[in-house]
Amino acid sequence: MSLKKIFIITIIAFTTKFWVFEPFIIPSSSMDNTLIKGDYLIVNKWENSIFGNHLNIENGDIVTFRYPLDNVTLDEKMVFAKRCIGIPGDTILILEGNTNTDNRLLNFDYLIRDPNTSLNWDLLSSINVHLGGKTINNNWLLNLSENQVNHLKELDADIELTKHLEDSNTGNLSVFPSDTLLKWNRDNFGPIYIPIAGKEIELKLNNINIYKKIIETYESHSLSIIDSTFTIDGIVSKHYTFEQNYYFMLGDNRHHSQDSRHWGFVPENHLLASCSIVLFNIDNFSTQRLLKRIK
Repeated sequence: MSLKKIFIITIIAFTTKFWVFEPFIIPSSSMDNTLIKGDYLIVNKWENSIFGNHLNIENGDIVTFRYPLDNVTLDEKMVFAKRCIGIPGDTILILEGNTNTDNRLLNFDYLIRDPNTSLNWDLLSSINVHLGGKTINNNWLLNLSENQVNHLKELDADIELTKHLEDSNTGNLSVFPSDTLLKWNRDNFGPIYIPIAGKEIELKLNNINIYKKIIETYESHSLSIIDSTFTIDGIVSKHYTFEQNYYFMLGDNRHHSQDSRHWGFVPENHLLASCSIVLFNIDNFSTQRLLKRIK
């Protein structure tokens, strides 16, 4: 092959990588079973590149974005891949792990009573169960998809499965916005309004913690609160108008995902691109993961 051809191929390869498509490897189980650890994805980088911003994110799309809480420059922030379940202007509600906007085949932790000792790791591995373990008295705590739950029910009718949910009356301060007034947790969350650019809200003591980071960090204003008086950039304010759009992202593996339930909104300027296809899985090569379309 001539040097000229090698040069042209190299230029095309680099152009494709930097401006058209970008590879991304799934590092954890937070998107099981849609995306699994080791999946090698193709990201549609052309949607947000020198060709312009053509992103049109809808609920249900799997999106790559910069992790909002990284305390570095925007370009240096870690890249995450999650499913969008809240677009600008939505009001979302999570009840028992399910949302009012998008529910695919999700993974949850289940408490399992196995009176006939039907379960073992050889059987569980054969249906791709890999998170969890045995507890006491022939009981298990396992992370399962709906298809895996149905498989175990068919295996032994005496097996009892209970979704391991947090109590809807008990708040969890590890969940955004870490407000004792809100009894929100990973499984029961909201309702919460997803800001859209140009929308004005009334500032209240019961919503300021939800939008405080947007005002101070993502939109760079000073904010002080004395009693029930809000001061923004030195001006007493009863209302605030959002300057950009925001999104709400969740992992499909609801009980093993750090996502918007824990760190809040994703600003529009943190979005990178949607994901289109799994090329293969680098940890366990299988035809089941080969050129798999992402849904």
